[in-house]
Amino acid sequence: MSTKIRTRKRGNTYSYSFDISKHPRRMKEKGGFATEDEAFDAGVKAYTDWKNGNIGITSERVKLRDYLASWLENVVRPNVKRTTYQNYKSEINTHILPIIGDVYVQELRPRDVDQLVNELAKKGLSHGTIQQTKSVLSNAMKYAVYPAELITANPAAGISIPRSAPRKVIERTVITPEQFAAISKDEKYYHTYKLLYHTGLRLSEALGLTWEDIDFSTGKISVSRQRQKRGYFDTPKTISSRRTFYADSAFLSYLKTLKATQSVQEMRLGEAYQAVYELPAEDHICVILPKKITPPQGYIRRHLLCVLPNGIPHRHESVEARLRELNLNPHSFRHTHATRLIEAGAKPVDVAARLGHADATITQNLYTHDTEDMQRETARIFGGIVDR
Repeated sequence: MSTKIRTRKRGNTYSYSFDISKHPRRMKEKGGFATEDEAFDAGVKAYTDWKNGNIGITSERVKLRDYLASWLENVVRPNVKRTTYQNYKSEINTHILPIIGDVYVQELRPRDVDQLVNELAKKGLSHGTIQQTKSVLSNAMKYAVYPAELITANPAAGISIPRSAPRKVIERTVITPEQFAAISKDEKYYHTYKLLYHTGLRLSEALGLTWEDIDFSTGKISVSRQRQKRGYFDTPKTISSRRTFYADSAFLSYLKTLKATQSVQEMRLGEAYQAVYELPAEDHICVILPKKITPPQGYIRRHLLCVLPNGIPHRHESVEARLRELNLNPHSFRHTHATRLIEAGAKPVDVAARLGHADATITQNLYTHDTEDMQRETARIFGGIVDR
């Protein structure tokens, strides 16, 4: 080890350095240490971390549960959105560790991963859920191959999902104007339904929308955040999800009325009204406080659209549960919005931009539905061709 770590004095402090590649030559260097010994010790630790993929594992035998814990915290967490990190963590703790968590990484074989996916299938998990679990494990094992250099091959590569695993597909129905009109306007979540119906927003985007995101003079709506189930604000799902689009005039008029109603309600309740804040310094958590409480410095008030009469935000679970009672789900609104636009002749690329998709083919494949009107129009077009 000592032959790999170099130290030198720079002014009144010391630095360490070591090579991380030869062709081309690259090295890692850090200074600011008071003594040469401090620089050398720090260099040894940095070299060990680098050599083992920066996950702090040097043992020749490490259990999968210990490796995955280090991988999650040191590799995944700093490089992905919080939602992705939490999804990975859930997959690992719920599906992977109970079955193969005590297997040593160096002894993990494809047969072990095959056992994992088959046991998950026997438990009734869907094809998509098992695929997601396998993908998380495969990503972790790929990192164990390189740069961690704990194993020589990825044991999760090439493992197939059992055909017995059911393929659960989210039902996306097209909501007719009559169906939507039948929903009572007295429903406490009605304005969330209305927002989904007229915009095609994802539920998390709708629940994160604020009045500041709407320009009433132009009708432009800006999507710049979403509110997650676990009680925090986050950036939109993808780069293309951060977008602006225009509301139709009837919906814009509805929003003006809703804003006025909520303002009156806030004035009526006074200090009892619940205000919503974002606390960026604490991982963008969503904080709900009575107006009589002055929040500490750093809290940002978020004037959400989707709130109850007392100011408390609508919850994902509550909205979804009520929609199930109506035989609907949030995807139905997004699906309806896209389908009706395409059916009316809107360009797929414009619909994709409105929904926040980077590729119009995603919009066409996922959120458009071959309605009866579309089928009739196709027949009419064909008839026009052959009758020429």
